[in-house]
Amino acid sequence: MMRSFFLSVLFLGSSVTTAFAQAPLDPEGGNHISRIDSLTQILLGNIPSHSPVGHDEARYRNGREFEAMMSQIGSTIPFEYHRMVEQHIRYFMGYGEGYFNQIHERMKLYFPIFEEILDKNGLPTELKYISVIESNLNPSAVSWCGATGLWQFMPYTGKLMGMRIGYPCDDRKSIVESTQKACEYFANSQSIFNNWLMSIASYNCGPGNVQKAIRRSGGKTNFWEVLPFLPKETQNYVPKFIAVAYVLNFTEKGKNAVHNDQSIVLAPTKIDSTMHLGKINEYLGTHHNLVGLNQELLNQNTDMAHGSVILMPYNASMQFIDRFDSAAAFAKYNHNVIPTNYRAPYAYPKSVPRGVQVAGSTGVSTARTGSMRVVHVVRRGQTLSAIAKTHGVTVTQIKTWNHLRSNSIQVGQRLIIQKTRRG
Repeated sequence: MMRSFFLSVLFLGSSVTTAFAQAPLDPEGGNHISRIDSLTQILLGNIPSHSPVGHDEARYRNGREFEAMMSQIGSTIPFEYHRMVEQHIRYFMGYGEGYFNQIHERMKLYFPIFEEILDKNGLPTELKYISVIESNLNPSAVSWCGATGLWQFMPYTGKLMGMRIGYPCDDRKSIVESTQKACEYFANSQSIFNNWLMSIASYNCGPGNVQKAIRRSGGKTNFWEVLPFLPKETQNYVPKFIAVAYVLNFTEKGKNAVHNDQSIVLAPTKIDSTMHLGKINEYLGTHHNLVGLNQELLNQNTDMAHGSVILMPYNASMQFIDRFDSAAAFAKYNHNVIPTNYRAPYAYPKSVPRGVQVAGSTGVSTARTGSMRVVHVVRRGQTLSAIAKTHGVTVTQIKTWNHLRSNSIQVGQRLIIQKTRRG
């Protein structure tokens, strides 16, 4: 309740504005916001980013004891025991110290925002654990099939929900906007199913697949009875969610004194639409990492920021507001500059265009131009090296065409291969 009360100062309505950005400044310099609000910064920063219910390794002995422990979280989501939950708990507990240190460091940054937005939407704050299993709390995460951001929105779903996707802005990478859209998705699913486990499953496979599974089960209303009829990946999705909630609340790995005891307070801050994000960062000090906090701005031009608002660490926000005129003059955007690290997003075709032939199950598409695009479906036992040799291209080319960061591929994965047409 304390966090909700104080962070409401920062998040005012769906447009995410900030009261501090509208405070009048004394032209003589007497009204130093950074000094005036230092106590607020201390107060907000001392709110824990994550408070596990208990971490004394009091191991449950059966399903009833497990559910009694999980009921202490006080959620409307039924954290029920199932043998698959047990399997995922053991798997998750097997992760090393480095993994959990990284997760806790990111929880310190994102969980306060998640909880605030979930609470404002009237949703259980425990849905924040979905982002852990979706992206490991990484706003830059991109799956092999194109799902992107903290909440892993697919391009089609994101656009359907009104998200801006493509250069120069990708809302799926926005901490605030993607969380708000995830809330809208959860609320819509819950209005359909009125069952949180079904709604969480639908986040993975879509409401249509959950409804199909319910029909195939003979109209069952108990999630665990419907589970065998869900897609294979989704059968593991809900148990994994419950397992993560358990591990982060009732085991030693859910407690990290270095990161849990304080929050990193991020303040939505009003900016001028003519500014360059990197230059604002340079003006305030590069340790603030404003580019990382606002990754949706692909060209770092703030004219695409929602409501002309970006996220800043609290102390950076206060400095920026206090010195707004000089910051604005320093950070003017040069429209002729495109960041060297920009990579154009893959264009997902909505349909097969005229003049393209799709050849059977091999997925070969031939355009009547000077080149040929091959869609290779990965089969069991195939490697990138073998696929490259088959098509007469290099592994590096395949990785570039498909935005792959490693040589790891999965059975059923579709790889785009560009080949020069002969004759």
